[in-house]
Amino acid sequence: MTPGERMKKLNYYLTIGFLGLVLLGTAGLYLPQYRGAEQALFLEIYKDGQLYQKIPLSTATDQEIKVTNEMGHYNLIEIKAGQARVKQADCPNQVCVHAGWLSKPNQITFCAPNKVKVKLTGQGNNLDATSY
Repeated sequence: MTPGERMKKLNYYLTIGFLGLVLLGTAGLYLPQYRGAEQALFLEIYKDGQLYQKIPLSTATDQEIKVTNEMGHYNLIEIKAGQARVKQADCPNQVCVHAGWLSKPNQITFCAPNKVKVKLTGQGNNLDATSY
């Protein structure tokens, strides 16, 4: 085998190895996003800083939970299709309502005036495209 043939063979193996590494790296970036889908998610509702209710989303049926404080202010939390949101609140700024649906672990919405926090917990991937 001539030195030129050996170089061609070496280049071939290096190219195959490099492409294999690229494929493995790409799979490593995208597979963790899908692995968390089958893991259990829980909805945690906090009132005045204390855990008020914890619900497994996998078994929760479509329902609404009204959380009312001692002054009569309320937040209406809706659970539907494995996700949750603050559907209604009587607070002035409506930030908790505008947060939308929570569907991934560690997503949170908070109503400061009513002191209600809604959080999803689970064992999914904690990082997403906006995490640092």
